[in-house]
Amino acid sequence: MSKVVATFLVQNPLLSRYVRMGLVNITSLAHLIKKSNPTLDESISATSIAMAIRRHFAKLPKHEDTLSLFSKTPLQLVVRSNITELIFTKNDRNKSLSRTIFQNISDTNHFSCFVEGEKELVLITDNLDKLFEKDVLQQTAHTQTKNLGFVSVNLPISLREVVGVYSLITSTLAVAQIPIHSFHTLGGEILILVKNEDLTKTQEVLMSALVETNERE
Repeated sequence: MSKVVATFLVQNPLLSRYVRMGLVNITSLAHLIKKSNPTLDESISATSIAMAIRRHFAKLPKHEDTLSLFSKTPLQLVVRSNITELIFTKNDRNKSLSRTIFQNISDTNHFSCFVEGEKELVLITDNLDKLFEKDVLQQTAHTQTKNLGFVSVNLPISLREVVGVYSLITSTLAVAQIPIHSFHTLGGEILILVKNEDLTKTQEVLMSALVETNERE
């Protein structure tokens, strides 16, 4: 039963967040979990499931603890708009091309960020068309997304050890109905890419959740 409860809550992170905020009736949630899992023994009551839910959350770090750590950390948000994201399949040719593009942009005053994964290469920049012909990029980049913006959050690397430190950011945006296009961590910096039209709202939501919490302390 405990495993069923834990699995359900992990698969429903927003619902879990609402529980931790005190916005969900635990008994009603227990009935929902029982109804959603017909394989559970019929003799297991909703009361027992409710107790398992409470035990599950009792073992987790308190949401307030994470907020407290944010409140004691100097935070600054940086916002950029009109960003293009290029994704290349990782091979020798694309590694050479994407790194050359990145280097050329780095020699200017424009923004660029290069991330190398196991199977893909990601280039993020606000200045692309003037440096390379479009047909070259169309032949090599398997995904090109324009009209993006990002919010950059600087955090001490030590906060990586805090359970839920990224969840506070992503769940806050999810509650605000803001889809995250992509999410990158670079040292202590977090880049959150969203659509240009969502950028102002993203900044406001994160300012309220992080920076204003810091200032209130």
